[in-house]
Amino acid sequence: MDTVPRINTDGGDKISDCEGSIELVNVKFHYPSKEDVPILKGVSFTVDNKKNRVVALCGTSGCGKSSIIGLIERFYDPIEGQVLFNGVDIRTLEPRWYHEQISIV
Repeated sequence: MDTVPRINTDGGDKISDCEGSIELVNVKFHYPSKEDVPILKGVSFTVDNKKNRVVALCGTSGCGKSSIIGLIERFYDPIEGQVLFNGVDIRTLEPRWYHEQISIV
């Protein structure tokens, strides 16, 4: 209960004109408990809400699909690179507001 979360839970920015695009830019990631096991090694892609209303992540077991979702949801921060929402690094956004803007099923 006394542990301070690594991810900020208070404060941050809100975007006034929200388009809904998500972009991963050269994202590298490993889980905090397994620093010697790289999960993502420079992943980049863009999802434009105007063109890509539905996007599916497909791949074999262990290829990083759930890790990408965890990064988009901001359960974790990338070791390197950025996750952008409308061109803004999600680390700077107010978490509650950000989660009201995205939907992942």
